[in-house]
Amino acid sequence: MITIPFKNEGQFLYEEIYEFLKNEIILGNLKNSEKLPSKRNMASHLAVSVNTVDAAYGQLVAEGYVEAVPKKGYYVCEIDTYLQNEKRAVSKNKVETEKNEIDGIDFSPNMIDQRIFPYDAFRKIFKATFNEYDLNLLNKPDIQGEPELRKALVNLLYRSRGVVCTADQIVIGSGTDHLLQTLDLLWGNSKEIILENPVYLKAYNIFEKMGNKVISVDIDKKGIRIEPLKNHKNVAIYVTPSHQFPLGISMPIDRRIKLLNFANKEEQIYIIEDDYDSEFRYNEKPLPSLQSIDKNGKVIYIGTFSKSIAPSMRISYMVLPDSLLKTYLEIADQISSPVSSLEQRMIAAFISGGFFEKHVNKMRKVYKEKRITLMDALGQLGDQVKITGENAGHHLLIQLNKGLSEKEMCERALALGVKVYPVSPYFIHGVSKKFESMVLLGYGSLTAEQIYEGINLLKKAWEL
Repeated sequence: MITIPFKNEGQFLYEEIYEFLKNEIILGNLKNSEKLPSKRNMASHLAVSVNTVDAAYGQLVAEGYVEAVPKKGYYVCEIDTYLQNEKRAVSKNKVETEKNEIDGIDFSPNMIDQRIFPYDAFRKIFKATFNEYDLNLLNKPDIQGEPELRKALVNLLYRSRGVVCTADQIVIGSGTDHLLQTLDLLWGNSKEIILENPVYLKAYNIFEKMGNKVISVDIDKKGIRIEPLKNHKNVAIYVTPSHQFPLGISMPIDRRIKLLNFANKEEQIYIIEDDYDSEFRYNEKPLPSLQSIDKNGKVIYIGTFSKSIAPSMRISYMVLPDSLLKTYLEIADQISSPVSSLEQRMIAAFISGGFFEKHVNKMRKVYKEKRITLMDALGQLGDQVKITGENAGHHLLIQLNKGLSEKEMCERALALGVKVYPVSPYFIHGVSKKFESMVLLGYGSLTAEQIYEGINLLKKAWEL
Protein backbone atom coordinates (compact mmCIF):
# COMPACT_ATOMS: atom_id res chain seq x y z
CA MET A 1 0.00 0.00 0.00
CA ILE A 2 1.21 3.53 -0.81
CA THR A 3 1.96 5.75 2.18
CA ILE A 4 1.81 9.51 1.63
CA PRO A 5 3.52 11.86 4.11
CA PHE A 6 1.07 14.76 4.40
CA LYS A 7 2.87 18.09 4.83
CA ASN A 8 -0.02 20.13 6.29
CA GLU A 9 1.18 23.27 4.50
CA GLY A 10 -2.22 24.66 3.55
CA GLN A 11 -2.87 22.41 0.53
CA PHE A 12 -6.06 20.42 0.22
CA LEU A 13 -5.50 16.75 1.04
CA TYR A 14 -6.47 15.65 -2.46
CA GLU A 15 -3.82 17.97 -3.90
CA GLU A 16 -1.11 16.41 -1.75
CA ILE A 17 -2.22 12.91 -2.81
CA TYR A 18 -2.27 14.01 -6.46
CA GLU A 19 1.16 15.67 -6.28
CA PHE A 20 2.75 12.67 -4.53
CA LEU A 21 1.39 10.11 -7.00
CA LYS A 22 2.24 12.30 -9.99
CA ASN A 23 5.86 12.62 -8.84
CA GLU A 24 6.10 8.89 -8.19
CA ILE A 25 4.94 8.25 -11.77
CA ILE A 26 7.36 10.83 -13.22
CA LEU A 27 10.27 9.36 -11.24
CA GLY A 28 9.37 5.87 -12.40
CA ASN A 29 8.64 4.54 -8.92
CA LEU A 30 5.15 3.71 -10.14
CA LYS A 31 5.61 1.76 -13.36
CA ASN A 32 3.67 1.67 -16.60
CA SER A 33 0.45 -0.42 -16.26
CA GLU A 34 0.88 -0.70 -12.48
CA LYS A 35 -2.48 -0.76 -10.75
CA LEU A 36 -3.19 1.82 -8.05
CA PRO A 37 -5.04 0.84 -4.86
CA SER A 38 -8.80 1.15 -5.06
CA LYS A 39 -10.24 4.45 -3.89
CA ARG A 40 -11.79 2.79 -0.85
CA ASN A 41 -8.60 0.99 0.16
CA MET A 42 -6.47 4.09 -0.37
CA ALA A 43 -8.92 6.21 1.65
CA SER A 44 -8.92 3.69 4.50
CA HIS A 45 -5.11 3.45 4.52
CA LEU A 46 -4.60 7.23 4.52
CA ALA A 47 -7.51 7.91 6.91
CA VAL A 48 -9.17 10.31 4.47
CA SER A 49 -12.54 10.31 2.74
CA VAL A 50 -13.20 8.37 -0.47
CA ASN A 51 -14.18 11.68 -2.09
CA THR A 52 -10.69 13.05 -1.35
CA VAL A 53 -9.02 10.11 -3.08
CA ASP A 54 -11.55 10.30 -5.92
CA ALA A 55 -10.64 13.97 -6.54
CA ALA A 56 -6.90 13.12 -6.62
CA TYR A 57 -7.40 10.17 -8.98
CA GLY A 58 -9.70 12.29 -11.18
CA GLN A 59 -7.01 14.95 -11.63
CA LEU A 60 -4.41 12.28 -12.49
CA VAL A 61 -6.77 10.82 -15.10
CA ALA A 62 -7.50 14.30 -16.55
CA GLU A 63 -3.78 14.99 -17.02
CA GLY A 64 -3.05 11.58 -18.51
CA TYR A 65 -0.88 10.12 -15.74
CA VAL A 66 -3.45 7.46 -14.89
CA GLU A 67 -6.09 5.59 -16.89
CA ALA A 68 -9.42 4.54 -15.40
CA VAL A 69 -10.41 1.09 -16.69
CA PRO A 70 -14.12 0.36 -16.11
CA LYS A 71 -14.77 -2.37 -13.53
CA LYS A 72 -11.02 -2.94 -13.10
CA GLY A 73 -9.52 0.14 -11.50
CA TYR A 74 -6.86 2.77 -12.08
CA TYR A 75 -3.62 2.02 -13.95
CA VAL A 76 -0.46 4.05 -14.54
CA CYS A 77 -0.11 5.28 -18.14
CA GLU A 78 3.01 4.89 -20.25
CA ILE A 79 4.88 8.21 -20.31
CA ASP A 80 8.08 9.05 -22.17
CA THR A 81 11.02 10.32 -20.15
CA TYR A 82 11.23 14.07 -20.66
CA LEU A 83 14.60 15.05 -22.16
CA GLN A 84 16.02 18.30 -20.78
CA ASN A 85 18.79 20.13 -22.59
CA GLU A 86 21.68 21.65 -20.64
CA LYS A 87 20.51 25.21 -21.34
CA ARG A 88 17.78 26.05 -18.85
CA ALA A 89 14.93 28.47 -19.07
CA VAL A 90 14.60 31.53 -16.81
CA SER A 91 14.33 30.52 -13.16
CA LYS A 92 11.01 30.91 -11.41
CA ASN A 93 10.26 34.34 -9.98
CA LYS A 94 7.27 34.50 -7.64
CA VAL A 95 7.67 38.19 -6.79
CA GLU A 96 7.52 39.68 -9.80
CA THR A 97 -16.89 33.79 -33.96
CA GLU A 98 -17.72 37.22 -33.89
CA LYS A 99 -21.23 37.89 -32.59
CA ASN A 100 -23.98 38.12 -35.16
CA GLU A 101 -27.14 39.70 -33.76
CA ILE A 102 -30.36 37.74 -34.21
CA ASP A 103 -33.85 38.10 -32.77
CA GLY A 104 -34.06 34.93 -30.74
CA ILE A 105 -31.68 32.64 -28.90
CA ASP A 106 -28.01 32.75 -29.83
CA PHE A 107 -25.87 29.78 -28.74
CA SER A 108 -22.70 31.74 -29.55
CA PRO A 109 -19.45 30.21 -28.23
CA ASN A 110 -17.85 33.67 -28.08
CA MET A 111 -20.18 35.55 -25.73
CA ILE A 112 -20.06 36.01 -21.95
CA ASP A 113 -22.66 36.71 -19.28
CA GLN A 114 -22.63 40.50 -19.11
CA ARG A 115 -24.87 40.47 -16.04
CA ILE A 116 -21.98 39.40 -13.80
CA PHE A 117 -19.38 41.83 -15.15
CA PRO A 118 -17.72 43.60 -12.15
CA TYR A 119 -18.88 47.11 -13.02
CA ASP A 120 -18.43 48.49 -9.49
CA ALA A 121 -14.83 47.30 -9.24
CA PHE A 122 -13.91 48.75 -12.63
CA ARG A 123 -15.66 52.03 -11.84
CA LYS A 124 -13.56 52.45 -8.70
CA ILE A 125 -10.37 51.36 -10.45
CA PHE A 126 -10.99 53.80 -13.31
CA LYS A 127 -11.38 56.71 -10.91
CA ALA A 128 -8.22 55.72 -9.04
CA THR A 129 -6.18 55.11 -12.21
CA PHE A 130 -7.24 58.17 -14.20
CA ASN A 131 -5.07 60.50 -12.15
CA GLU A 132 -4.24 63.92 -13.59
CA TYR A 133 -1.16 64.13 -11.38
CA ASP A 134 0.40 61.07 -13.05
CA LEU A 135 2.21 62.61 -16.01
CA ASN A 136 3.36 59.19 -17.29
CA LEU A 137 -0.25 58.27 -18.04
CA LEU A 138 -0.19 60.39 -21.19
CA ASN A 139 3.15 59.11 -22.43
CA LYS A 140 3.58 56.51 -25.16
CA PRO A 141 3.11 53.01 -23.67
CA ASP A 142 6.13 50.80 -23.08
CA ILE A 143 6.89 48.69 -26.16
CA GLN A 144 6.34 45.49 -24.16
CA GLY A 145 3.42 46.79 -22.13
CA GLU A 146 3.02 48.67 -18.86
CA PRO A 147 5.41 47.34 -16.17
CA GLU A 148 2.59 47.21 -13.58
CA LEU A 149 0.55 44.86 -15.74
CA ARG A 150 3.50 42.63 -16.62
CA LYS A 151 4.49 42.29 -12.96
CA ALA A 152 0.90 41.47 -12.00
CA LEU A 153 0.78 38.82 -14.73
CA VAL A 154 3.97 37.12 -13.49
CA ASN A 155 2.30 36.32 -10.19
CA LEU A 156 -1.13 35.54 -11.63
CA LEU A 157 0.16 33.18 -14.32
CA TYR A 158 2.38 31.32 -11.87
CA ARG A 159 -0.46 30.84 -9.35
CA SER A 160 -3.14 29.92 -11.87
CA ARG A 161 -1.28 28.19 -14.72
CA GLY A 162 2.17 27.30 -13.36
CA VAL A 163 3.79 29.59 -15.95
CA VAL A 164 7.39 30.41 -15.00
CA CYS A 165 8.63 33.76 -16.31
CA THR A 166 9.80 37.24 -15.44
CA ALA A 167 8.09 40.52 -16.30
CA ASP A 168 10.80 41.12 -18.93
CA GLN A 169 9.59 38.09 -20.92
CA ILE A 170 6.00 39.32 -21.23
CA VAL A 171 4.67 41.27 -24.23
CA ILE A 172 1.21 42.87 -24.08
CA GLY A 173 -0.91 42.83 -27.24
CA SER A 174 -4.38 43.72 -28.47
CA GLY A 175 -5.73 40.21 -28.84
CA THR A 176 -4.28 36.86 -29.86
CA ASP A 177 -4.40 37.84 -33.54
CA HIS A 178 -2.04 40.76 -32.95
CA LEU A 179 0.43 38.61 -31.00
CA LEU A 180 0.52 35.96 -33.73
CA GLN A 181 1.38 38.69 -36.25
CA THR A 182 4.12 39.92 -33.91
CA LEU A 183 5.59 36.41 -33.78
CA ASP A 184 5.66 36.30 -37.55
CA LEU A 185 7.69 39.50 -37.55
CA LEU A 186 10.25 37.82 -35.28
CA TRP A 187 10.99 34.82 -37.47
CA GLY A 188 9.73 35.83 -40.90
CA ASN A 189 7.79 33.78 -43.40
CA SER A 190 10.58 31.24 -43.86
CA LYS A 191 9.28 29.31 -40.87
CA GLU A 192 6.65 26.66 -41.51
CA ILE A 193 3.58 26.78 -39.28
CA ILE A 194 2.00 23.52 -38.16
CA LEU A 195 -1.59 23.80 -36.98
CA GLU A 196 -4.07 21.43 -35.37
CA ASN A 197 -6.96 20.38 -37.60
CA PRO A 198 -9.60 21.53 -36.75
CA VAL A 199 -8.15 24.84 -35.59
CA TYR A 200 -8.86 28.40 -34.48
CA LEU A 201 -9.48 29.68 -38.00
CA LYS A 202 -8.04 33.18 -37.50
CA ALA A 203 -4.68 31.66 -36.61
CA TYR A 204 -4.66 29.74 -39.89
CA ASN A 205 -5.64 32.82 -41.89
CA ILE A 206 -3.08 35.07 -40.22
CA PHE A 207 -0.10 32.80 -40.88
CA GLU A 208 -1.20 32.01 -44.42
CA LYS A 209 -1.64 35.69 -45.27
CA MET A 210 1.75 36.51 -43.75
CA GLY A 211 3.31 34.20 -46.33
CA ASN A 212 4.14 31.19 -44.16
CA LYS A 213 3.78 27.66 -45.42
CA VAL A 214 0.90 26.30 -43.33
CA ILE A 215 0.64 22.58 -42.61
CA SER A 216 -2.39 21.04 -40.94
CA VAL A 217 -2.20 17.90 -38.79
CA ASP A 218 -5.38 16.07 -37.84
CA ILE A 219 -5.80 15.63 -34.10
CA ASP A 220 -6.72 12.41 -32.34
CA LYS A 221 -8.23 11.88 -28.87
CA LYS A 222 -5.01 13.19 -27.27
CA GLY A 223 -4.55 16.28 -29.44
CA ILE A 224 -2.06 16.95 -32.21
CA ARG A 225 -0.26 13.82 -33.47
CA ILE A 226 3.53 13.79 -33.29
CA GLU A 227 4.40 11.31 -36.07
CA PRO A 228 3.53 13.71 -38.96
CA LEU A 229 5.87 16.37 -37.48
CA LYS A 230 9.08 14.37 -37.57
CA ASN A 231 10.54 15.54 -40.89
CA HIS A 232 10.15 19.25 -40.08
CA LYS A 233 12.99 21.33 -38.60
CA ASN A 234 12.24 25.06 -38.90
CA VAL A 235 8.67 25.12 -37.64
CA ALA A 236 6.30 26.64 -35.09
CA ILE A 237 3.56 24.35 -33.85
CA TYR A 238 0.34 26.10 -32.82
CA VAL A 239 -1.67 24.12 -30.24
CA THR A 240 -4.47 24.61 -27.69
CA PRO A 241 -3.51 21.84 -25.24
CA SER A 242 -5.66 22.70 -22.23
CA HIS A 243 -8.91 22.90 -24.19
CA GLN A 244 -8.55 22.20 -27.91
CA PHE A 245 -10.66 24.54 -29.99
CA PRO A 246 -13.24 23.69 -31.13
CA LEU A 247 -13.43 20.00 -30.10
CA GLY A 248 -12.65 20.50 -26.39
CA ILE A 249 -9.92 17.81 -26.13
CA SER A 250 -7.34 18.14 -23.33
CA MET A 251 -3.82 17.01 -24.19
CA PRO A 252 -2.60 14.43 -21.60
CA ILE A 253 0.87 14.49 -20.09
CA ASP A 254 2.36 11.77 -22.32
CA ARG A 255 1.45 13.67 -25.51
CA ARG A 256 2.70 16.94 -24.01
CA ILE A 257 6.08 15.40 -23.26
CA LYS A 258 6.29 13.87 -26.75
CA LEU A 259 5.57 17.29 -28.23
CA LEU A 260 8.22 18.97 -26.07
CA ASN A 261 10.76 16.26 -26.86
CA PHE A 262 10.14 16.81 -30.57
CA ALA A 263 10.70 20.57 -30.14
CA ASN A 264 13.94 19.90 -28.26
CA LYS A 265 15.49 18.17 -31.29
CA GLU A 266 16.05 21.34 -33.32
CA GLU A 267 16.98 24.87 -32.29
CA GLN A 268 14.47 26.43 -34.71
CA ILE A 269 11.41 24.53 -33.47
CA TYR A 270 8.96 26.37 -31.20
CA ILE A 271 5.54 25.58 -29.76
CA ILE A 272 2.85 28.28 -29.56
CA GLU A 273 0.56 27.45 -26.64
CA ASP A 274 -2.76 29.30 -26.95
CA ASP A 275 -4.32 29.05 -23.48
CA TYR A 276 -7.39 31.09 -24.39
CA ASP A 277 -10.02 29.85 -21.87
CA SER A 278 -8.05 27.62 -19.53
CA GLU A 279 -9.70 29.17 -16.44
CA PHE A 280 -12.97 27.39 -17.13
CA ARG A 281 -12.74 23.71 -16.30
CA TYR A 282 -15.57 22.18 -14.31
CA ASN A 283 -14.87 18.60 -13.25
CA GLU A 284 -11.24 19.10 -12.16
CA LYS A 285 -9.02 22.06 -11.41
CA PRO A 286 -7.49 23.77 -14.50
CA LEU A 287 -4.73 21.69 -16.10
CA PRO A 288 -1.16 23.03 -15.79
CA SER A 289 0.08 24.87 -18.84
CA LEU A 290 2.46 23.27 -21.35
CA GLN A 291 4.88 26.11 -20.60
CA SER A 292 5.03 25.04 -16.95
CA ILE A 293 6.83 21.80 -17.87
CA ASP A 294 9.07 23.31 -20.56
CA LYS A 295 12.65 23.61 -19.29
CA ASN A 296 14.31 24.38 -22.60
CA GLY A 297 12.66 27.62 -23.72
CA LYS A 298 10.58 26.03 -26.46
CA VAL A 299 7.07 27.21 -25.55
CA ILE A 300 5.61 30.60 -26.44
CA TYR A 301 2.68 31.06 -24.07
CA ILE A 302 -0.29 33.21 -25.16
CA GLY A 303 -3.33 34.19 -23.09
CA THR A 304 -6.15 36.72 -23.25
CA PHE A 305 -8.79 38.38 -21.07
CA SER A 306 -11.52 37.99 -23.72
CA LYS A 307 -13.32 35.17 -21.89
CA SER A 308 -12.22 35.86 -18.31
CA ILE A 309 -13.20 39.57 -18.37
CA ALA A 310 -14.88 40.57 -21.66
CA PRO A 311 -14.38 40.25 -25.46
CA SER A 312 -14.25 44.05 -25.70
CA MET A 313 -11.20 44.06 -23.42
CA ARG A 314 -8.73 43.64 -26.29
CA ILE A 315 -5.76 42.87 -24.07
CA SER A 316 -3.71 39.73 -24.49
CA TYR A 317 -0.27 38.68 -23.33
CA MET A 318 2.60 36.56 -24.57
CA VAL A 319 5.49 34.98 -22.67
CA LEU A 320 8.56 34.75 -24.91
CA PRO A 321 11.48 32.36 -24.35
CA ASP A 322 14.80 34.16 -23.88
CA SER A 323 15.97 33.34 -27.42
CA LEU A 324 12.96 35.07 -29.00
CA LEU A 325 12.92 37.89 -26.45
CA LYS A 326 16.35 38.97 -27.69
CA THR A 327 15.05 39.09 -31.27
CA TYR A 328 11.94 41.00 -30.17
CA LEU A 329 14.00 43.68 -28.44
CA GLU A 330 16.14 44.09 -31.56
CA ILE A 331 13.08 45.06 -33.63
CA ALA A 332 10.98 46.57 -30.83
CA ASP A 333 11.54 50.13 -32.01
CA GLN A 334 9.56 49.21 -35.14
CA ILE A 335 6.61 48.02 -33.03
CA SER A 336 4.24 50.27 -31.08
CA SER A 337 2.15 49.05 -28.17
CA PRO A 338 -1.47 48.92 -29.45
CA VAL A 339 -3.08 49.03 -25.98
CA SER A 340 -3.55 52.28 -24.07
CA SER A 341 -1.63 52.80 -20.84
CA LEU A 342 -4.87 53.56 -18.98
CA GLU A 343 -6.48 50.24 -19.88
CA GLN A 344 -3.32 48.31 -19.06
CA ARG A 345 -3.06 49.98 -15.66
CA MET A 346 -6.71 49.28 -14.93
CA ILE A 347 -6.24 45.58 -15.64
CA ALA A 348 -3.09 45.59 -13.51
CA ALA A 349 -5.02 47.06 -10.58
CA PHE A 350 -7.87 44.60 -11.18
CA ILE A 351 -5.40 41.72 -10.86
CA SER A 352 -3.24 43.10 -8.04
CA GLY A 353 -6.27 44.04 -5.96
CA GLY A 354 -7.53 40.45 -5.97
CA PHE A 355 -10.60 41.34 -8.06
CA PHE A 356 -9.65 39.19 -11.04
CA GLU A 357 -9.41 35.86 -9.21
CA LYS A 358 -12.59 36.63 -7.27
CA HIS A 359 -14.38 37.40 -10.53
CA VAL A 360 -13.10 34.25 -12.29
CA ASN A 361 -14.21 32.08 -9.36
CA LYS A 362 -17.67 33.63 -9.57
CA MET A 363 -17.80 33.16 -13.34
CA ARG A 364 -16.65 29.56 -13.06
CA LYS A 365 -19.53 28.84 -10.68
CA VAL A 366 -22.07 30.62 -12.91
CA TYR A 367 -20.91 28.87 -16.08
CA LYS A 368 -20.82 25.50 -14.35
CA GLU A 369 -24.50 25.97 -13.44
CA LYS A 370 -25.27 26.97 -17.04
CA ARG A 371 -23.45 23.87 -18.27
CA ILE A 372 -25.47 21.66 -15.92
CA THR A 373 -28.65 23.34 -17.17
CA LEU A 374 -27.70 22.75 -20.81
CA MET A 375 -26.79 19.11 -20.15
CA ASP A 376 -30.13 18.64 -18.38
CA ALA A 377 -32.00 20.25 -21.28
CA LEU A 378 -30.14 18.08 -23.80
CA GLY A 379 -31.07 15.04 -21.73
CA GLN A 380 -34.59 15.22 -23.14
CA LEU A 381 -33.12 14.40 -26.56
CA GLY A 382 -31.90 11.05 -25.25
CA ASP A 383 -29.62 9.02 -27.48
CA GLN A 384 -30.60 11.02 -30.56
CA VAL A 385 -27.58 13.26 -30.02
CA LYS A 386 -23.97 12.68 -29.00
CA ILE A 387 -22.44 15.31 -26.68
CA THR A 388 -18.69 16.07 -26.57
CA GLY A 389 -16.36 18.79 -25.28
CA GLU A 390 -18.57 19.63 -22.31
CA ASN A 391 -15.99 19.62 -19.51
CA ALA A 392 -14.43 23.04 -20.08
CA GLY A 393 -14.85 26.39 -21.77
CA HIS A 394 -18.13 28.07 -22.71
CA HIS A 395 -19.41 25.66 -25.33
CA LEU A 396 -19.99 22.02 -26.17
CA LEU A 397 -20.65 20.09 -29.37
CA ILE A 398 -23.64 17.99 -30.29
CA GLN A 399 -23.81 15.50 -33.12
CA LEU A 400 -27.15 14.46 -34.51
CA ASN A 401 -27.81 10.79 -35.17
CA LYS A 402 -30.84 11.58 -37.33
CA GLY A 403 -28.82 12.20 -40.49
CA LEU A 404 -29.43 15.91 -41.09
CA SER A 405 -26.45 17.73 -42.54
CA GLU A 406 -24.70 20.47 -40.62
CA LYS A 407 -26.17 23.05 -43.00
CA GLU A 408 -29.70 21.70 -42.52
CA MET A 409 -29.26 21.73 -38.74
CA CYS A 410 -28.22 25.40 -38.77
CA GLU A 411 -30.87 26.53 -41.26
CA ARG A 412 -33.76 24.71 -39.55
CA ALA A 413 -32.71 26.11 -36.17
CA LEU A 414 -32.42 29.66 -37.50
CA ALA A 415 -35.89 29.40 -39.06
CA LEU A 416 -37.26 29.05 -35.51
CA GLY A 417 -35.12 31.87 -34.13
CA VAL A 418 -32.24 29.80 -32.74
CA LYS A 419 -28.66 30.24 -33.87
CA VAL A 420 -26.23 27.32 -33.61
CA TYR A 421 -22.74 27.24 -35.07
CA PRO A 422 -21.25 24.84 -37.65
CA VAL A 423 -17.91 23.12 -37.01
CA SER A 424 -16.95 22.92 -40.70
CA PRO A 425 -15.29 26.39 -40.81
CA TYR A 426 -12.67 25.15 -38.33
CA PHE A 427 -11.56 22.25 -40.56
CA ILE A 428 -8.83 23.18 -43.02
CA HIS A 429 -9.47 20.50 -45.64
CA GLY A 430 -13.14 19.70 -45.15
CA VAL A 431 -14.98 17.86 -42.40
CA SER A 432 -14.27 14.16 -42.05
CA LYS A 433 -17.21 11.77 -41.79
CA LYS A 434 -16.55 11.39 -38.07
CA PHE A 435 -17.60 15.00 -37.46
CA GLU A 436 -20.54 15.33 -39.84
CA SER A 437 -23.91 16.53 -38.50
CA MET A 438 -22.16 18.36 -35.65
CA VAL A 439 -22.68 21.91 -34.36
CA LEU A 440 -21.38 24.12 -31.54
CA LEU A 441 -23.62 25.26 -28.71
CA GLY A 442 -22.25 28.09 -26.58
CA TYR A 443 -24.00 28.95 -23.34
CA GLY A 444 -22.00 31.78 -21.80
CA SER A 445 -24.54 34.57 -22.37
CA LEU A 446 -27.78 32.62 -21.96
CA THR A 447 -30.10 32.35 -18.97
CA ALA A 448 -31.49 29.00 -17.79
CA GLU A 449 -34.85 29.90 -19.32
CA GLN A 450 -33.25 30.70 -22.68
CA ILE A 451 -31.30 27.44 -22.64
CA TYR A 452 -34.40 25.31 -22.03
CA GLU A 453 -36.41 27.27 -24.59
CA GLY A 454 -33.59 27.00 -27.13
CA ILE A 455 -33.27 23.23 -26.78
CA ASN A 456 -37.04 22.80 -27.04
CA LEU A 457 -36.99 24.78 -30.28
CA LEU A 458 -34.06 22.72 -31.60
CA LYS A 459 -35.98 19.55 -30.80
CA LYS A 460 -38.86 20.89 -32.90
CA ALA A 461 -36.60 22.21 -35.69
CA TRP A 462 -34.79 18.87 -36.04
CA GLU A 463 -37.99 16.83 -35.58
CA LEU A 464 -36.58 14.79 -32.69
